[in-house]
Amino acid sequence: MTFHRLLIVAALAALPLAASAQTQGAPAPAAPHTTGFDAFVYQPAADVAAMTHRTDGKPQSKIVIDHENYFIEYVTRVINTNAEAHNHWYDYIHVLEGEGSITYGGTQEGGTDSGLGEIRGGKLVGGKFQILKPGDRLVIPPGMPHIFTATPGHTFTYLIFKQRV
Repeated sequence: MTFHRLLIVAALAALPLAASAQTQGAPAPAAPHTTGFDAFVYQPAADVAAMTHRTDGKPQSKIVIDHENYFIEYVTRVINTNAEAHNHWYDYIHVLEGEGSITYGGTQEGGTDSGLGEIRGGKLVGGKFQILKPGDRLVIPPGMPHIFTATPGHTFTYLIFKQRV
């Protein structure tokens, strides 16, 4: 028997052992979802743009999915100078369009607890600055102060997945 065939026979013989080892220590099935599954949704680009863009130049935000431990939101920003920090949420962000930036880290001074561990307002001292462009992805851990803003004269749109910790 060639070496190649010997390897195939040995691999096939080991499959039942590997399968039984996986099922013996397998975790119990996950608990049922506390909220039902979402229905199929299709929204053409024009509808999404209508949800996320205003004609008066003010910021726009639209939550499209809202569950117990996460939600998904479209956000369009204009000039923003207020810091924020979310003590119980991860922010997973994907930049969709426009020009903007984030200042993150450092310390937040003068913010107000708006409830549920969310600090809004004030200024951010000692943060790092990053220019953002379409296609960029960010992860903002709980408690990290940050400020998103659009480049002057532009809007800045991103999709955010917020996960409770």
